[in-house]
Amino acid sequence: MRWLTFDRRARRVAPFAAAALLPYALLMLPATGWSIGPLLASLGLALAIGASAVLVPWARLPSWTHVLAPLGYVVSLALLRDAGEGANAGVGVLVLLPVFWLALYGTRAQLAIITGAVLAFFVLPALLVGAPAYPPAGIRAGILFTAVAGIVGVTVQGLVGRIRLQGREREELLAHLDELASTDPLTGLLNRRGWTAALQEALAQAERSAASLTVAMLDLDDFKAANDRHGHEHGDALLAQSAASWRASLRDVDVMARVGGDEFAVLLPGCNAAQAVLILNRMIAGTAGRTDCSAGVAEWERGDGASALMRAADRALYDAKRSGRVAVACSA
Repeated sequence: MRWLTFDRRARRVAPFAAAALLPYALLMLPATGWSIGPLLASLGLALAIGASAVLVPWARLPSWTHVLAPLGYVVSLALLRDAGEGANAGVGVLVLLPVFWLALYGTRAQLAIITGAVLAFFVLPALLVGAPAYPPAGIRAGILFTAVAGIVGVTVQGLVGRIRLQGREREELLAHLDELASTDPLTGLLNRRGWTAALQEALAQAERSAASLTVAMLDLDDFKAANDRHGHEHGDALLAQSAASWRASLRDVDVMARVGGDEFAVLLPGCNAAQAVLILNRMIAGTAGRTDCSAGVAEWERGDGASALMRAADRALYDAKRSGRVAVACSA
């Protein structure tokens, strides 16, 4: 995980680092008048900033510290200009790099700070040092350059913010669609698709831990007759009320799903068949609408697959129905 984080940071920093180090590479071209002291100081600071961008865990530090590296790079550029011919050194345009960086990855306040630093980069040398290295005309050019840099930074930051918002909205929509695809709209329980995924996950966990696992099947006795007699609205209300009352009898770790018209499945991790029968009897006793129901229980054995376990629970359910209403049966 740490390597992945390092690799992600390195790929993010790489294009900025290449552009930031370009003027030092160009110094190999014939040039005169460069001061070695400020030049080495500028190069050392630029290298330190590049390394910190990759190695320092900025996400763990206070947000105000995230502007320090961009500010440090502006200082390194100021040293580089001072090592050369001042305003004529040709490196001023590189102050756009920290502006772009904070437009992409920083906050609006950090962008404002770096924009102020860009203005100081152009204006202060003209005021404090002056001609010939920094002629007064640089003030006007610096103000215009800073204004354009600020507009570009705000625009980029706005675009990035909208893209990120759209990404979050897309993730939320996909999560909501996935939830809808796995949820029964009448009862709010898992549907068969959601149940299948939950059962497979529980079986995998049971295989790893060798813990007990039991599956139960329930349905309402004579539901079709009651539905025909009182209407579908009554039947829907009965299903919803029964599901709510049964769910209240379960633990947080238990999973319940509606897998058919009036058929429900219950997943009971950490329960053997005898414990599951006690839970199912409690659930049946609390069934809404004074409606009878039956249940079948099947305990998982190592090597059993989902289909085999469901068939065993289904057979036990029909055994319970044959033995009489309001009954719970265990698979053989």
